[in-house]
Amino acid sequence: MIAIDLGSNTIRFLAATSGGEPLWEAQSVVRTAENLVHTGVIGSAAIARIAEAISGAKASFDFAGHEIAAVATEAFRQAHNREAAIVTLRDQTGIEFRIISAKTEAHLTANAVAKAAEQFGFSAPFIVIDIGGASSEAVYFDSEAKRFVSLPIGIVTLFERSLNAIETERFLEQELGALDDFVCAFGEFAQPKTVAATAGVPTTLAAIKLGLTFDRYDKKIVNGTQLTIDEIDKLHARLRSLQKTELDLLTGKNRGDLILCGAAILRHFIVRLGVEAIAVFDEGLREGVLQEALRA
Repeated sequence: MIAIDLGSNTIRFLAATSGGEPLWEAQSVVRTAENLVHTGVIGSAAIARIAEAISGAKASFDFAGHEIAAVATEAFRQAHNREAAIVTLRDQTGIEFRIISAKTEAHLTANAVAKAAEQFGFSAPFIVIDIGGASSEAVYFDSEAKRFVSLPIGIVTLFERSLNAIETERFLEQELGALDDFVCAFGEFAQPKTVAATAGVPTTLAAIKLGLTFDRYDKKIVNGTQLTIDEIDKLHARLRSLQKTELDLLTGKNRGDLILCGAAILRHFIVRLGVEAIAVFDEGLREGVLQEALRA
């Protein structure tokens, strides 16, 4: 089985046996949501990058003989040309992507993150945070996802608004207000014990905290790492002070500005949720899609 998560910034691949044992994994930055905030469509350049990434993945791992479960997320949900883009990708790559709802995305991601967190000794109930390229989610999880909020704000779409630091703070303060309603609803649930975060922003920040460069990233080391608000602030300030070559070394080529935008979003999530720290996990939608496909 091969699971593919086509996100708004990154495409992630995971192959596993029918018993769930990992065989291979890969990911590529494709910026699916490039210019989406201005044009409302997924551009031909983005589609070309996605097709190229899939071609590279097939060169690295033989897809033949494997069932494929491929999903697309917020960039496709927002795009006016979503159906045409899906058809183009199918024609160019042979892969049929399924556009999933924000609720399905949140639930699949939370299932995978909660499973990983429990393996590291963290206890339910959880809040799972997922900072994506065009949307960001928070999920309350206790044996299953019981409540979620999805906001159409991500690292690519925030970056492309070209806001200065003050404007970014004002924008996030206004746009993330829906998190307050999400938190207020906790009265009917047990108090969350763990706030877990997934996706490239928290994993990159955690890796830098641990002294890892982008090329030396190791999810086995990063998983379970805790980040406090103070640490996020210090990492944000450090990254802002670096020259581009130094920034690329830590965050990956041309990812620095996106990670900085994501750090601002992540910080606002943490403050709104009223916690001091989060636990970081590499597992996310890709793993959730695989788990769902294997059960089916």
